[in-house]
Amino acid sequence: MSDQSPDEDPFVTVVVVTYNSAATVGETLSSLAGQTYPADRYAVHVVDGGSTDDTEALAAEYGAGFHVVAGGTIGACRNYGIDLAEGDYVAFTDSDCAVPATWLRSHVDRIAGTEDHVVGVGGPNRPFPSDPPFAKLVGSLQGTVFGSGGSPQSHAIDRVREVRSVACCNVCYDASVFEEHRFDGEINVGEDAEFHFRLSEAGYRFLFDPAIAVSHHLSATFADYCKKSRSYGYAMARIQRRHGKVIRWYSALPSLALLGGSLAGLDDLRRGRLRNAPLLALSFLLVSGYATRQVYRDRRSGLALLVPVMLAAQYTYYGIGFAEGLTTPEPVPQELP
Repeated sequence: MSDQSPDEDPFVTVVVVTYNSAATVGETLSSLAGQTYPADRYAVHVVDGGSTDDTEALAAEYGAGFHVVAGGTIGACRNYGIDLAEGDYVAFTDSDCAVPATWLRSHVDRIAGTEDHVVGVGGPNRPFPSDPPFAKLVGSLQGTVFGSGGSPQSHAIDRVREVRSVACCNVCYDASVFEEHRFDGEINVGEDAEFHFRLSEAGYRFLFDPAIAVSHHLSATFADYCKKSRSYGYAMARIQRRHGKVIRWYSALPSLALLGGSLAGLDDLRRGRLRNAPLLALSFLLVSGYATRQVYRDRRSGLALLVPVMLAAQYTYYGIGFAEGLTTPEPVPQELP
């Protein structure tokens, strides 16, 4: 805890983890420099995994601290930022995000006076207004139960409530939680889900406030969308395999659906008639139709008709990644000479 007079705002350390993000980190740092929170009551630190672009120059331009963890995972870089932190709170946003001017003030006001078991506050992330139509479509799809599993990052959650996890692109922690808990320094994707799982197992919770939103550059192309879906599936499987526990009950559903669909198709081929395929197709049409309706209501765009294709790709690639994460052997530690 920092020493401060009763009428001073608590000091906040803001950590931005980055790697070769010169194209977007300027927006992030510019938004952090324009906060309504008193400038002498917060500091911004950029923790870099070893970029080869102009990220360092941009950090200097906006007066942010710049620190390199060469080859570091996202988890390791977050921990390094925590080591740098001073004050009562530690906030994180990502280097492809922009925060509103009231971001720190909203977080501090919301977290102040919360119960002891609440260790932080988070909120949704939404596409930039200037992002391409496909990225906005991704954002709307994430706002549906079938696009995100109803996770707290979804802007469809419209009230303040306690949750077990939030996205690290938009979170503010009570710094005291880091006295005993840290991110897993070996994890590069899904490090926030793994960390928050351990916190939830210890009895801690977060407040999710849908009014504290950040802008986030989401997948701008279909190929990137598929790639990220696969990497998320892989990461979630590895995390659950490491703990030997189910972290998110729905995470295995895409893989199970792929397996079940394949077996059903093989059974139809064996029987020489379509019996299972029509039922599977009807089920998918009902799910994708509901999601399409929700996305259209949000976007009012004919591009919502792409939702069935996007859902099919998301489930397929996530399911493949999850299966890979379950079956890929753990790397063998190298013995030192």
